[in-house]
Amino acid sequence: MSAPDRSWTIAPTLAWFGLAVCIGIRFIDGHVDAFADRLTAKRTPAATTPAIGAPVVVAEANDTEDASDAAVKLPSSGDHDIGALDDVCLDGKDDACKRWAMDGFYRAVGDAKAGKLGRAVRISWYGDSVVATDAIPGRLRTRMQTELGDGGPGFVYIVPPHRFCEHEAITRSSGGSWLTHAISTTQVADGLYGVGGSSTETDGGRATIKLVAGKATNVELYYLAQPKGGTATISADGAEVIHAATLAEQKQAAWSTAKLEAGAGQFKISTEGRVRLFGIDLENDHGAVVDNLGIVSVNVKSFLANDAAHWSAELGHRSADLVMIMIGANEAQWLSPGDHDTKDYASRYEKILEPIRKGRPDAACLVVSPTDQAEAKDGEYPSRPVMPLLVEAQRTAAHAQGCAFYSTYRWMGGKGSAQKWFRKGLVGSDFQHLSRKGANKMADAVFDALLAGFHQYAGK
Repeated sequence: MSAPDRSWTIAPTLAWFGLAVCIGIRFIDGHVDAFADRLTAKRTPAATTPAIGAPVVVAEANDTEDASDAAVKLPSSGDHDIGALDDVCLDGKDDACKRWAMDGFYRAVGDAKAGKLGRAVRISWYGDSVVATDAIPGRLRTRMQTELGDGGPGFVYIVPPHRFCEHEAITRSSGGSWLTHAISTTQVADGLYGVGGSSTETDGGRATIKLVAGKATNVELYYLAQPKGGTATISADGAEVIHAATLAEQKQAAWSTAKLEAGAGQFKISTEGRVRLFGIDLENDHGAVVDNLGIVSVNVKSFLANDAAHWSAELGHRSADLVMIMIGANEAQWLSPGDHDTKDYASRYEKILEPIRKGRPDAACLVVSPTDQAEAKDGEYPSRPVMPLLVEAQRTAAHAQGCAFYSTYRWMGGKGSAQKWFRKGLVGSDFQHLSRKGANKMADAVFDALLAGFHQYAGK
C-alpha cells in the first residue's frame, strides 16, 4: 500500500514560511539587499578579523605584484593629485587655482597642529555595508588620532540602524522598545533622519554607550523636537549632564550640549514619553574624530530618502571638515553597461552631493569609489563590466559638485583586481566586503593620501 499524498499539506506550510521570511527581511533587516548583506557581511565582533568565507574557484591571474603597492606607484595627473586622490579646482583654473576641493580639510589639520582650531578635526564617512562595519573608518580613525590626538568616538548612533552598523571606539546596549528607521532599511515618511541617515524612536527606552578607551569631554545630543515630545536625559559616569525637552509646536532638528571638565567614559540615555533621537556626539577639545555613518544596503537611490533641506542643516551643524561618501557596491550588483539607470547614474549621484555642498560649502568633500566587484561567469570571476562606467560616473558627479575623488578601484589595480585580492585574503568570497587585512590596506592608503595632500598644501 502506498503512502498517502501529503503534498497538499506541505505546500501551504512552505508558502507561509516563505511569506514569514519576506516579512522578516523587510521589517527586521530592511529589504532584499539587506538580506544579501546578512549572507555576506561578517558576523564576528568588529575588533576581530572577519572570516573570508567559503573557498571559491577564481580565475587564473598574473599575481606577481601586490595590488596594495599600487597606491604609491600611481602617477599623478596634476599637481594637486595624490596617487588615487584626484582633487578639483573650485575657484579659478588649475594652473592658477585659488581654492581646491580639499583645502578646507587641509586648513583644519594645519590649524589643529598649530593649536588654533579649538576643537577636534572632524571627518564624517558615509557609505554602505563596506563602511558600516567600521573596519575601514575605524582604521582611519586610529591613524588620524595617532597623528593629531584622541578626539573621541565622534558622532555615533544610540541604537544602530542595522546589526552590522558597528563602531569600534564604543560598545552599545539598549533596553525598552526602540523603533529605528534609516534611509535604506525601514524608511520614515517625513524624511527626517538627522545627520547620520537614521533616527530611532522610543517611549521610555534607555541606552548605554561606553568608550572602549579614553574619555570624552564634549557631549551633544542630536534629536527631533516635535509635538507631544517627551524628555531625554543623559548621565555621564553617573552624573546627569543633559536634560532635553523635545516638545515643540512642529517638527524641527534640535541639539543639547554639555561640557565635562574631567571627561567621562560611560554615557546613559534615559527617556520619558515619546522621544525621537538621531544620535550623540562624544568628542574632546583636540585631536581627530572619524564618524562612521555607513548603513547597510545604502545605494544612490536610497540616499535621496533624506529630506534635502533637513540634511543640509544637520550637516551644517555637524561642521565636519571632511565629508566622505563611499557607495556603489550595491549598485554594481544590478547595473549593466547599457542600462538606462547606468547612463543616469552621474546625475543621480550629483543629487546626493548637492545637500552636502550646501550644508558645508567651506569644508572638503571627497567621493570614494567602490572597490572592484567580481561576478561568476563560466567558472571564473571576472570584474563586473559596469565597474569602469560606475567609477567614472562617480568621478564626473564629484567634480561637477566641487568634490575631490578617490578611485579605490584604480588604486587596488582596476579590472581583475577583485579576484587577485581574494587570493591574497584581502576581500571576502562575495568580492565586496574587505577582510581586516584588506580594510587596513585601504584605510592606510586613504590616510597616506590625505596626509600627503596636507603636506603639499602646507608647503605651498
